[in-house]
Amino acid sequence: MNNDSTADRTWASPLPATPPVGTSPLVDGRDHPLSPAPTEPFRTPEELLAVMLELVGPERTGPAALWVLFLDRDRRMLPAVLPISDLPPSPHPGLVNALVQVMASVIDREAPGGGVAFGLVRAAGGDRGAHEAAWSHALRTAADDADVPVLLVAAIGRDRARVLEW
Repeated sequence: MNNDSTADRTWASPLPATPPVGTSPLVDGRDHPLSPAPTEPFRTPEELLAVMLELVGPERTGPAALWVLFLDRDRRMLPAVLPISDLPPSPHPGLVNALVQVMASVIDREAPGGGVAFGLVRAAGGDRGAHEAAWSHALRTAADDADVPVLLVAAIGRDRARVLEW
């Protein structure tokens, strides 16, 4: 986790246009294999953002969602991903605190010393908007209160993605 000037660097990823529903093999209603989970530690925000983008896939065009990846103390990804769909426009402290408590229990049980990576997903997102700022702040505050390290916060939209915190 680094809150110094490296968080101000731009790690923006332009994304290809999303094909119309039904024309992409990823939105045809069938299950499709993902790449194997990385076994090496994430060393850069780009590496972690790339995996998050693959996991989110065509969901980046849908309603607001929060995707949570769990990482061990060495920044290796655990085989658990928590996608939370239909995220409200504004974070409610009780909801955010309850979510972070669930994350804390997963980390305590499966990866002591580990942390989480958050993907704030919405079709019009992918940058530093009011939605991303509100959710990022609420998640960071709740995570800090629960001693859950936040290793990355990313904004993911239909056409772009950006690391907000690393």
